Amino acid sequence: MLEPIIVILATALLSSAITLLCAWLWLQRAWRREMEQRLRDLHDDIGRTVEMRTRRAVADALADINTGDVLREATWKAARSGSDFLSDGLTAIFGKRRREESESDE
Repeated sequence: MLEPIIVILATALLSSAITLLCAWLWLQRAWRREMEQRLRDLHDDIGRTVEMRTRRAVADALADINTGDVLREATWKAARSGSDFLSDGLTAIFGKRRREESESDE
């Protein structure tokens, strides 16, 4: 009399375990796809930002070519741009909200 109840309970537990395993594998796979897409989007965004800032820095350096402190200013702008790139990249990687583009136009 006790044996059929044990078989029913074992079957129910095994079925639940298999269902949980399948759900976990599916969620992990979906999460991985989402993370890969977010990384691709982030990579594209950082690439566009680097290109835009590099163009702006070069244009500013060429516009300031007639001043006496061109080299010092260009070096300072490049260092500041590099620092901004690193800061934006780390901020994006750790998922914090990106600074607004209006702030980067300074």
